[in-house]
Amino acid sequence: MSDDAPPPETTTVSNALNAREVAWAKNSPELEAEHARINGPIIRTRFPPEPNGFLHIGHAKSMNMNFSLAFEKLGVPPEHRRTVFRYDDTNPAAEELEYIDSLRRDMEWLGWEPERTTYSSDNFRQLHEFAVQLIRRGLAYVCDMKKAEMEVQRDVARRRAMCRATGRDPDVEAPITSPDILPGRNRDTSVERNLEMFENMRLGLYDEGSMTLRLKMDFESSNPNMYDLVAYRIKYTPHPHAGSGWCIYPSYDWTHGTCDSLEHIDYSICTLEFETRREPYYWILWALDLYRPKVYEMSRLNIEYTVLSKRRLLKLVNQKYVRGWDDPRMPTISGLRRRGYTAKIL
Repeated sequence: MSDDAPPPETTTVSNALNAREVAWAKNSPELEAEHARINGPIIRTRFPPEPNGFLHIGHAKSMNMNFSLAFEKLGVPPEHRRTVFRYDDTNPAAEELEYIDSLRRDMEWLGWEPERTTYSSDNFRQLHEFAVQLIRRGLAYVCDMKKAEMEVQRDVARRRAMCRATGRDPDVEAPITSPDILPGRNRDTSVERNLEMFENMRLGLYDEGSMTLRLKMDFESSNPNMYDLVAYRIKYTPHPHAGSGWCIYPSYDWTHGTCDSLEHIDYSICTLEFETRREPYYWILWALDLYRPKVYEMSRLNIEYTVLSKRRLLKLVNQKYVRGWDDPRMPTISGLRRRGYTAKIL
């Protein structure tokens, strides 16, 4: 944009969705200007369910927030409202085409019209390139620690953080028994070796579960979600949307914020159990120098005597306690529709 060009039109919003600030959340003037150039007066949210089951009534609340209520709270004119419907499809072992179809069907039945439909998996190549960038910058490394070792590592780091927070000596009360555990035997591997091993992961030269790509974050943080999160893991499972071209898959934490930024999201809205994920969300975008959307957490919907955990609902389906996800006894949108509820009631 030339110096004589007028500034892009923007929409002024209220601070109704402001939340806890994080140091890494601040955008540079250049990132702000580029985001304003792309979005103009548009304010964009997203609804990103994982296709690992049918949508339930808790998702109806989330859709109402992302397609309507958030804009009302912000004071956004109807003509400037946009919501992206994104399949958060990064775990092929739990995802099926049946679920992909059901998510779209239930959203449309409720009357919501997204700006567009996207898949996290459509960004797999870009997400892989981002991972290579962080390896080159010394901010990611390939790790051969098993799950049990990572749990011990996290426990030691958490206890040491607790000691520092309460004025106790962590070296006395939570000593590091081996550098192989904390900070970990792989953390100082050279960039060249990490690049080689990550490429070997992509090529399928390691056993499933034997290697991960981790982010070099902060083991001294009081937030356990900053303890070198896993960005990539090996899974020899074909993907229901992307096919069989990948055997390494990005984690939720690696995908969530990067896709928000790539899709030019303004407000990333989730439920309160993700509040402590603010730090890794913004750390990743800071490390990649990508635009940082505003994050807002809302209360999760709970209903007395009603199971709203997809993991537990899946057990009911798999163990034949119900006749499927759309059984009228289920709290899914499909089940409630068969029970006689209308979209307006939900």
